[in-house]
Amino acid sequence: MEEKTYQPGEIIIQEGETSRDLFFLTEGVVEISIKEEDGTFILNEIEPPQILGEISFLNGSPRTATAKAKTQVEVFVLKHEILKEQVIKLPAWLKPLLSTLISRIRSRDKKIVELEEEILRLKENSQISQPS
Repeated sequence: MEEKTYQPGEIIIQEGETSRDLFFLTEGVVEISIKEEDGTFILNEIEPPQILGEISFLNGSPRTATAKAKTQVEVFVLKHEILKEQVIKLPAWLKPLLSTLISRIRSRDKKIVELEEEILRLKENSQISQPS
């Protein structure tokens, strides 16, 4: 594993990229966001101990969100190539299980974003319609 440091504002993972490395957050605060039609939507801010990039690491899909250092961030990076040989040795039943779990997590993440956006719209509409 390799240790890396990111300064505030630096991108750790870019939404849409195809790298499969896994990041273990050991220090600092990371902002997780996605691109939307009307700009960037912040999903979360995370602090150690957390793992970044697990979905792409496990199933090879493009990155689902951007992870940006909000403070100085320290991570350990696990290169996908290093574990590729180990993944081949996994029991046959484990890969479909992981794939199903990942699919469900992605589906829940999308639903959460939709619900958060709806809440924001409702709040904006209620502020507009209320007399001051």
